[in-house]
Amino acid sequence: MTPSALDTLAQAASERFGVEACRTATPIDAVLTASPALVLEPADASMLGDMLRWASEARLSLVVRGAGTKLSWGKPPARLDAVLSTAKLSAPVDHTAGDLTAALPAGAPLAEVNALLAGERQWLPLDPRCGDRATIGGILATNDSGPRRHRHGTPRDLVIGVEMSLVDGRSAKSGGRVVKNVAGYDLSRLLSGSFGTLAIITRAIFKLAPLPPASRTVVASAEHGRPLADLALEIASSPLTPTAIELQSPGRLLVRFETTDAAAEQQASAALTLCQSRRIDAAVVSGDSEKALWSAYQDDLSASDGALVRIAVLPAQVADTLEHVDRVITSHSLEWRVAGRAAVGVMYARITASPSNQQATESIAAAIDHIRRNAWARGGSAVVVSAEPAVVSGVDPWGDVGDALPLMQAVKARFDPNHVLAPGRTPWS
Repeated sequence: MTPSALDTLAQAASERFGVEACRTATPIDAVLTASPALVLEPADASMLGDMLRWASEARLSLVVRGAGTKLSWGKPPARLDAVLSTAKLSAPVDHTAGDLTAALPAGAPLAEVNALLAGERQWLPLDPRCGDRATIGGILATNDSGPRRHRHGTPRDLVIGVEMSLVDGRSAKSGGRVVKNVAGYDLSRLLSGSFGTLAIITRAIFKLAPLPPASRTVVASAEHGRPLADLALEIASSPLTPTAIELQSPGRLLVRFETTDAAAEQQASAALTLCQSRRIDAAVVSGDSEKALWSAYQDDLSASDGALVRIAVLPAQVADTLEHVDRVITSHSLEWRVAGRAAVGVMYARITASPSNQQATESIAAAIDHIRRNAWARGGSAVVVSAEPAVVSGVDPWGDVGDALPLMQAVKARFDPNHVLAPGRTPWS
């Protein structure tokens, strides 16, 4: 837009919604390489719907933002007139403790929600990257999960209802307040992982879990990843019930048990026996040491250096896949570290350039291409979660999404025919 057009847009927004609900964007509001003119901050769901109606009528392009922890995901938007923030949609939290459910506003940070639910010894068992800041809407819209996915699943598995604002300003609901609900189409799961390209989530209803009173983590160490990947599969197929089985380079497997104190102790001891049977060094940590261990692990997952690639393959293929990644990284004079759900088959490889590499951007892009082709050959995928703009320009963050693309584009056209929401951010938008 020209400067005069930007001024006209800002004035129109201020007159319609008030100066407290819109402001001129600054450089920190950019979405990758795209810079918006405005930031819209609706005070409630009704105003959000009005903003969407206005944007649709004016053929504006919007990107929705919660805490901004996932704005580096995907491609830069093809157009960006305004960022729509859900920051003020943070109350109320409607907790039905007797049913183990809660209706949560989209703009509420997960950490604050769980602090509130803890008063009834319950919680929403999600632990995504940047989980201390990530909002409910952002977590659901990206279907982001963390180590506890092994036991509790992803947001898509836990959501049972959703309220949303459609692009024409209308509000809609799907699902309900009870766990066994089959009324209507399952829009809750459709919006989960849609990256804000179909509608904007204003409120979501989730199944909760009892807050575990105790925790133990078995830390297993080996020189190479293969014995640890094999150990992860054995533990996952055993009668043990860990909440997380995380493979972390170099050569470490973290197996967490969260339950009663006696059960956590018993299961950790059984896991130690499995490690000993495979001649793998292991130890049990608890208390402050355990908290520090997982805090450091999450900090590493949330780091921003290099390129972060999410690799998904069958659990039995994890060891072979990681050995292939290691060969690719070495051949391109790069460095890497890995973390992820070993028994689920979802790993995160962070690729960085070694000091001696003079063509870092080209090398990282080429390495991602090789890694992706190997994952595809195994029936899996490799998605670039975050990377420098120069890397993104050289390799498609999403890659080929397969035969489902026409259907995905048809759904997008049905929900957002004018491509108001996040145009170009995903393959279907």
